[in-house]
Amino acid sequence: MMKIELNKTGANSLEKRYFKNKSFSHVTGNQIKLLPFKTNPSGDTFSDDFKSFQGIIGELFRIFNSKTQIELNQTNGSFKIELKDIILANAIDKVDTESVEEFKNMLSKLFFDEEHGLIKFNIQTLSYMNFINTNNAIKEISKFIFDLFLTDDFDQNNFNEDLSNENLLHQLILQCLPKLPDSTYKQKDLTYNNLFPELKTQFLEDFAFLKTSNSYFLKHVEDFFKYYYFHYLSQLILRINDFGTTTRSLKPVYYTMDWETLSETRLSGHVIGWKQLNKYSESIFAHVNTLELLNYIYVNGVPIGDYQKIMLLYIELDSDEKEKLKDCLKELINFYTENITVFDTGKNWDDCDRILELDLINKNFEFEILRDIYSLWFKIKYQFENSSRKKPYSDYSKWYSQFGKINYTKNRGRLGNTTILSQELLLFLTRICIGNEDKIRLKALWGKFKDRGIVFDETTKLEITKLFEKINLIEKKSDSGDAQYVKSTI
Repeated sequence: MMKIELNKTGANSLEKRYFKNKSFSHVTGNQIKLLPFKTNPSGDTFSDDFKSFQGIIGELFRIFNSKTQIELNQTNGSFKIELKDIILANAIDKVDTESVEEFKNMLSKLFFDEEHGLIKFNIQTLSYMNFINTNNAIKEISKFIFDLFLTDDFDQNNFNEDLSNENLLHQLILQCLPKLPDSTYKQKDLTYNNLFPELKTQFLEDFAFLKTSNSYFLKHVEDFFKYYYFHYLSQLILRINDFGTTTRSLKPVYYTMDWETLSETRLSGHVIGWKQLNKYSESIFAHVNTLELLNYIYVNGVPIGDYQKIMLLYIELDSDEKEKLKDCLKELINFYTENITVFDTGKNWDDCDRILELDLINKNFEFEILRDIYSLWFKIKYQFENSSRKKPYSDYSKWYSQFGKINYTKNRGRLGNTTILSQELLLFLTRICIGNEDKIRLKALWGKFKDRGIVFDETTKLEITKLFEKINLIEKKSDSGDAQYVKSTI
């Protein structure tokens, strides 16, 4: 017999968590950590960092090495320039030369880009990349990626690089990097939940291949982590939008190439694209709050989990246990509706119930508990959309929508934004798909892309094939399409 109960009183109960200042406030991440987003600041605050991704990578590697970023005075307003000055000054101290300025100029040209940023030539340099926006909220993305992909079965030796293989100038610059302070960060008990272990398995396989070439890894480290971050977020949004009604895990997203012309007819055939992802992401904060509340329900002393886990559990319960779980859900709904009283003019719970009943007519839920879960989500969503909380609700979703928009979409006029890959990203992902093979069948390549969350329609496949032929990546054994091979790009 399973013990099912709602944690209503006590140290970490509903009452304690939601009434810290004697007034009701939404809190997330205490019972189940799903996303690194905030309601303040808004996601569109970080567009430059979302595009660059260098600061996120820098922080990720610092977390991995239990380090924190150095504190610079930034008297000239630039972290990059000040870091550059420190490195060059340290280099001058280590080298005996009469041509100081010429030596500094040489090092500057060799190891720093036009914006004074340190060039990535060794894995150690990654820990020195910094954010563009100084708001600390964005650091949580690095913690999120770390928890999802770089814990447990991740081989820490992946980030060890033999310095003896570096030339003398490389060794000099590495010796001149300022020492990073040890991190005072203490790991909390609750880490981000990875709902897709198979996605992590694919990540580890691709990472292992990418690290076989340190130079290739350094060139594409942002592309790699950025795509897997977006891929995971997209899959999470699709999964929770189903409320646990589907058992199929990963759902590939349709992409086109950024140089293609797209028609409305073609777009209508794309089962999952940016239109669906963007729409579903709008209510992501309602889902996060719903799942946070649901996880005050304990089964044998453990929080109940995400929608899919709840449904798998529910199927295994006997009739009395099912009734107990439904009672807990009803208590949650009452707890929420009794403590939310302020709405926009003309909006109230009676109006919400009326709209909900109409909405449920079109829902064909197999189990009654799904109606209850959906009803809780609907009520949370209603109050966000019809109260003073509307702006933070929207700002939260922009952490996903803005990231996807600037990295993986193109505006196609009246068709709106659609998910796209650039030629450079396509070739990189193709190399990842081929892995250690010298070549693979073209048909097999499409399957490899699908494994990584990407599908193409037939027109896009033809465009990609033409590109491969143009740059001599296609090898034909015969005129048959089945006998076409794609060669490695390295």
